[in-house]
Amino acid sequence: MDRLQDGRAARSRASSDTGSPSWRAKRRLKVVSQSEFRDKSRVFLYELSECLCKILPAYSQHVQNDLPKLLIIHALGASNIQRLMATTQRGPYESMDVRIPPEFQVPSNALSIADSTGLPRETVRRKLKELVASGMVIEDPRGGYRLKPGAVQTEELQAAFYASFKAMMTVMEACLDAKLVEVE
Repeated sequence: MDRLQDGRAARSRASSDTGSPSWRAKRRLKVVSQSEFRDKSRVFLYELSECLCKILPAYSQHVQNDLPKLLIIHALGASNIQRLMATTQRGPYESMDVRIPPEFQVPSNALSIADSTGLPRETVRRKLKELVASGMVIEDPRGGYRLKPGAVQTEELQAAFYASFKAMMTVMEACLDAKLVEVE
């Protein structure tokens, strides 16, 4: 996942360098140093573990408890809309209730997904074929893959997203309480 974070940071810097507004540039959180984090790292790990135990089952049921598929779907979804999310055009699409038109999505290939997830490329290719067969992912006519329109607009997934949000806020509260993060 470090490669995914590194890639996102580089893309965020690139969008800032080109004058394009970056939605991530508006952060107002100050994170402690690594040495300060180590002093209270168990607090974070405990809360993160609790969070993952709450949210992973809700998502993984949609992919027959296949965690590599789940990781691929999340990487694919983020990659498909990354450019849109980094622009001022994202406003009408900030709600999960609204489908993003294909022209605003950037298809991803198996190699880029493998690079961002750390999964072997052959595993990604095989899982993508399974996801296409299941109807959750489509092959884009421009090349590559993207999520099927409407794939994330189901009531079940909407409920899972909200449950994930609440679980993540519990992690954030614990980090704030432990003074691992400050709001500036």
